[in-house]
Amino acid sequence: MTSENADYSQSIANYGAAAVKKYRDISGIRNDNEIPEIFLGGQIAIGLHEEFRLQCHVERYYERILEDLCFTIDSDLKKAFGSKRADVALYRDGKPFAIIELKICDERDRNGRNLLDDLEKMRELALKTGIEIYLGTLMTDVRKVECAKRRATIEKKLEGCFSAHSSLEPAGYGAGWKWQFLAGQFWGKRQRAIERVRPHIPL
Repeated sequence: MTSENADYSQSIANYGAAAVKKYRDISGIRNDNEIPEIFLGGQIAIGLHEEFRLQCHVERYYERILEDLCFTIDSDLKKAFGSKRADVALYRDGKPFAIIELKICDERDRNGRNLLDDLEKMRELALKTGIEIYLGTLMTDVRKVECAKRRATIEKKLEGCFSAHSSLEPAGYGAGWKWQFLAGQFWGKRQRAIERVRPHIPL
């Protein structure tokens, strides 16, 4: 399936969960949330390429994405986007059409602030270009709060829902906590249609 109407959320969730288990096996880490985000991005890019034959770039600078969409990079664009990168950028026929940001949402990001920061960063690019945006996260239990409850709280903060998830997984080596890989599209054709019909309010 390579249709322009495809939603890749479930595949992102599946490949993200598989990456966590694979990194546990190859590295011997004691805690599954120690996986580097760049490893997640690489494994998800490989999976999406093999399943959908998409071109996938890991750690792609926003500036390069803008150039590939035929934007002229002036000083304003450099200031707004020059230092930012997408964990994974999806291309079709040589043109970027979606980006994926990945975060580990564990005790260090108990309230989902890092997820929200990534989403706001992606929305800036989406508003400029119309590109689709996906958010994926390894969400863990934290003290006295399990994944499901955390998910509901963080989705409210993000003002959007993760439409796909892996199975609930026990952490490796009998760690005594669980995790789940969540993914969702937070900007796509529906949001662009809303923006087109939304009335313009002069500042």
